[in-house]
Amino acid sequence: MRLGLHTYSYHYAAGLWDYTPRESPPMTIEHYLQKAAEMSLDGLFLADARHLDSLDYGYIAGLRDKAAALGLYLELGATGTNPDYLQNMVRTAHVLGSPVVRTIVDKPRPTSPPGITEWLGASARELRETLPICERYAVTLAVENSPQMTTAELLNLLAMIDSRWVGVCFDSANPIAVMEDPVEAAGALAPLARTVHLKDYRLSARPDGFFLVGCALGEGVVDLSAILELISTHASRINLNIETFVGKQSLPALDDQYLSQFPETPARALGRTLRLVRDRGVPQTPTLPTERGASEDELLAEEDELVVRSVRWAQQALGRQPSGEGTAWPAASPDTREQ
Repeated sequence: MRLGLHTYSYHYAAGLWDYTPRESPPMTIEHYLQKAAEMSLDGLFLADARHLDSLDYGYIAGLRDKAAALGLYLELGATGTNPDYLQNMVRTAHVLGSPVVRTIVDKPRPTSPPGITEWLGASARELRETLPICERYAVTLAVENSPQMTTAELLNLLAMIDSRWVGVCFDSANPIAVMEDPVEAAGALAPLARTVHLKDYRLSARPDGFFLVGCALGEGVVDLSAILELISTHASRINLNIETFVGKQSLPALDDQYLSQFPETPARALGRTLRLVRDRGVPQTPTLPTERGASEDELLAEEDELVVRSVRWAQQALGRQPSGEGTAWPAASPDTREQ
């Protein structure tokens, strides 16, 4: 199994999501490639097509060649089920050298069983329209087990499509968001996995449920060692991409409106999840750097440190010699970056 860096791990430094660096230049793909190489990783998972300055052949081929020169693989991430969009992403992945396009079913989740059935059916119909392009370019769609889709629903979706060109992007921590055991989810999804996001969470109680708190690999509640064993058994040639984030997400597991979105979730699953919060949750919800008014340098340093600890854990878990820590972001000489 090869080990790579998920670009969302530097979502503050990249400035593509909920934060824009003001004192440091945003990370580019070139910076990500340098960071992955410095950490002795094998590749890079591009979490968002916005990382790409263009979809022109020459630009994409140039990125492919830069990665190859560093001995790094590239995987491409996308979001949604729109056929025209996904077809473009598949063509881009082909030029980029990515064997997969990760995507997420991003339509709002219904709250009734008939609505959920239609939600899955509509997604399957759209994904199916992309299959001829997938087959032509030998690129697989990898549907992520997102925080709004249960394992059973994802398996149902793939059964509706019934194609070798559609598989799973397995995220090791997302099952908690739908009150599932991550190891049980891995057992069901690993045989269909085409790429993996290694992620961990700490948990913190709140009156209507709990927080999912980002942490370094091996420092949370996910049994990553058991998951890695399952993946090595069922998908030993897959890429493992390290995903961390300095942040927290509210999960209102005791709220009636939230629970109504998961009518098939048994009481046992809810109880097991809440016991996990009670028994292994942190006693106090961490205060994020953005909440305590930390400087940008402090925020980016904390983000970088989370990645460094995670890389060290993953390399040790895979029996590799831990790498050096690389260069903290922002780099010492930002003016030397490629334009």
